[in-house]
Amino acid sequence: MSQLQDLYRDHFGMCGRPFSGLADSGVFYWGQTQVRAHAALEYGMVSGAAFIVLTGETGSGKTSLLLSLADAAADDQRMVFVAGLRRGGGSVLPWILHALGQPVTGDEGDTVLHGRVQDILIAEYAAGRRVALILDEAHNLSAEALDELRVLSNINTAQDLLVQIVLCGQPALRDRLRAPEMSDLGQRVASWGHLDALEPAAMQAYVGTRLAAAQGPEDLFDDDALAAVHAATGGLPRAINQLCELALVYAMTGGCDRIDADAIGQVLSDGLYQVPLPAPDPAPRPGRLRLAVG
Repeated sequence: MSQLQDLYRDHFGMCGRPFSGLADSGVFYWGQTQVRAHAALEYGMVSGAAFIVLTGETGSGKTSLLLSLADAAADDQRMVFVAGLRRGGGSVLPWILHALGQPVTGDEGDTVLHGRVQDILIAEYAAGRRVALILDEAHNLSAEALDELRVLSNINTAQDLLVQIVLCGQPALRDRLRAPEMSDLGQRVASWGHLDALEPAAMQAYVGTRLAAAQGPEDLFDDDALAAVHAATGGLPRAINQLCELALVYAMTGGCDRIDADAIGQVLSDGLYQVPLPAPDPAPRPGRLRLAVG
């Protein structure tokens, strides 16, 4: 147990850190937006969608939701997370091979890389498993990388589903896939999920859920404190976790048993918490997805 966890236990009687910044499917708040987004993802999986999309602002809980989806995956489903995608990062095939546990030498052409990925998918299917490739930060993918994924999905047939591709990213991803030049891929998206920021009532329930999971008092934050947290974070779970954890640290070092608005104000005035900047509104673009749900 870490020193910080010891402090939580000694001061509040908690068994852990309620507002850890790590994605954790074991402590998940199922609000309306989470339930709807999960239903869209689950529908895409069971319906055999070639492409599934999940969008949401940075820190909205997309990774935690995908981990929850992976935890509930069927035995014949292999979930593969492809993380670390960077803007303008070139071909996505080496990233996929790395996520599949395969070596990448750097001197293989795209045709060879595509063949290697396809061979693995066929081998998995022969072993009774289908693969779901989950690409985080997919809004960073170039048009060429997205087209590589479209071509990769061509190994699916009407009778056999070898691979499903889950694209996870910021709302800009949705707009890119709706663009006319992306219609070949966009028309293959059969399920669409989106995570909104938490409204004040939902944020209160979220904070209570996190505290209860750590066996802490669910009313540790008073109403004014919660209002101040929502105003500062915009209802984004990652930002909520950061601010609430700092408030708990302040309370423990100051000998306080509850968090009020003054405590939140003190954290903000000290400059230890950086207020998240709102994402710019994307320019309107024509086109829409066929068969989108969620």
